[in-house]
Amino acid sequence: MRKEILLIAVMAVITATFFQSCVEDKCKEKVTYTYYEPIYLLTTDIRTEIQAEGPRELINPGKLYFYNNYVLINEVNEGIHIIDNQDPTQPTPISFIPIPGNVDMSVKDDILYADNYMDLVALKITNPTAPELVKRVEDVFNWYSYHEEFGYTVEYRRTTTTDVRDCNNYMVDIWFDGGGFFANDALELQGTVDAGVNPSTGNANIAGSMARFGISDDYLYCIDEYNLDVFDISNVTCPEFLNTVHVGWGIETIFPHGEHLFIGAEDGMYIFDNSNPQEPVQQSLFQHARACDPVYVREDRAFVTLRDGTECEGFNNQLDIVNIEDLNNPWLMRSHSMVNPHGLSVTPSNKMFLCEGTAGMKILDVSDSYNVVELGRVNGFDAYDAIALGENHVMVIGKDGFFQFDTTDPSNIEQLSLLPVQ
Repeated sequence: MRKEILLIAVMAVITATFFQSCVEDKCKEKVTYTYYEPIYLLTTDIRTEIQAEGPRELINPGKLYFYNNYVLINEVNEGIHIIDNQDPTQPTPISFIPIPGNVDMSVKDDILYADNYMDLVALKITNPTAPELVKRVEDVFNWYSYHEEFGYTVEYRRTTTTDVRDCNNYMVDIWFDGGGFFANDALELQGTVDAGVNPSTGNANIAGSMARFGISDDYLYCIDEYNLDVFDISNVTCPEFLNTVHVGWGIETIFPHGEHLFIGAEDGMYIFDNSNPQEPVQQSLFQHARACDPVYVREDRAFVTLRDGTECEGFNNQLDIVNIEDLNNPWLMRSHSMVNPHGLSVTPSNKMFLCEGTAGMKILDVSDSYNVVELGRVNGFDAYDAIALGENHVMVIGKDGFFQFDTTDPSNIEQLSLLPVQ
């Protein structure tokens, strides 16, 4: 997904070559720059028939979701893998649901809600090998620009090229051309591919902490970089778009908890009063240094991870534990230094599974907010997000694939299974 793109002009002169004419001296230079070419799709390319295929291999896994002994793994922008996980030592991929532009999902009563670029689709997955499209809500996600001639801009493809220019033209390093734009290599296109924890109703529905979709009772909440979209799903097969609530900027994850929505953003944790679920209202904001973060809530504490090396341009790698006894005045209890924290999950006994990117996964005892104790860790793989299934079983997704671990003995963690990325 791409929202509005902030274009910042930065001078980039890579190499210069001078040419001499018999009439007059002219200064020329070679400038290397990056061109983000817009990729368009017509509505007919997006609203295709959704029909399950045979299992696919994991290539670029994203969000993770657990539902009634099935594991759902998003293949970024491609669709959803469905895996039979009745035996965690032998997870069995059973189907793949191709959904163009999909990055998020949530499930209630056998109805899978997923983004299909600008549309929300509802699929009945009672038989996960033969999903049935029961409703499409069109044009509800305003995350893509539309052009009458070309269709929807669904992404920008980065290409690097070199041109020869007049020396006096070197200041122009970013410009528009036919709907795209050019930029020097100092500019990175910001993406919004992440989403946060969303325990939905019942123990059989658990989302990873990066989810941007969240269910609370009869309502589905979907966030983009700025807003919260509200859907009525009291009739599960017929989701109805209600309204959009502005949140702020750099919005990343959502965690429904009781009558509140905890929303992780680049600048902090927003707390929304959800007593009127059709129109959530901001109640307070816990601010922190700018960094990417998911939020996980357990009783009267919120756990927030901040990390560097991301599009959020932060420099902090830490776990913040926030007291939320008074939701009007959340306050920081303690910050704990980490390596590169990503997603997390916390059990009822206050055992935390914390993903640390390329540094693997840590198991922490967070019973005492002021004295977090490391119980164990698994190195040698990439860990992006986690879902705890009970006290001693955790599922982890990352660039290397889908892992499951038995953590009965945190000092000797046993890998139950692995579906590797190909």
